[in-house]
Amino acid sequence: MARYRNSKKQKKFGKRGLILCEGESEENYFKGLITQDKYKRKFQAIDVNIFKPKDHSPVGLVNEAKRLIKKARRENNPYAFIWVVFDKDGHARIPDAFEIARNSRPKINIAFTAPCFEFYILLHFEKTTKPFRKCDNVISHIQKKWFPDYQKATNIFDQLLSKKEDGLASSKWAQERAEVDIQNGSRIYDLSAYSNIHELVDYLYSLI
Repeated sequence: MARYRNSKKQKKFGKRGLILCEGESEENYFKGLITQDKYKRKFQAIDVNIFKPKDHSPVGLVNEAKRLIKKARRENNPYAFIWVVFDKDGHARIPDAFEIARNSRPKINIAFTAPCFEFYILLHFEKTTKPFRKCDNVISHIQKKWFPDYQKATNIFDQLLSKKEDGLASSKWAQERAEVDIQNGSRIYDLSAYSNIHELVDYLYSLI
């Protein structure tokens, strides 16, 4: 479990947050975000707990978030924000995870990608809603067209940093493109191309 604090002493923080990640790619990306040189000191003023729990299935993430919410309440040190980050890629019970999160108090926010987190990485290089069948296809496309050395579960935040604004804008664009299908009855987890990772990234930057 990785914790980032501005000292070794216990302190009360104005913004205490929890981000639970399904995979190492997501975990490494968000750890890279809060430890980047430009904003490292500002993020150190926030207690952000980012980690991949033992049960990192979608339902496992949400249930672990609920457990930690209760624990924080007992300790009189509640979280100001809670996010879980997972993707569509072959997971079971995704609808259940969305429903549990929706009914949670306080709210558990979901940062979701389809088919996988690598789709968000691809959006740093191109605007697309191409319906990739599985994650391996997204990775292969990234390697062939944009980033030959890309490997899943590596920390590439620094390499993406110069394209951060492109990635965020394209993620928002992909989400907006999906709204037509959602308004016609599709669920987010039924879509073949989706990302709202920008919402979590924008939220974290808004804290500093």
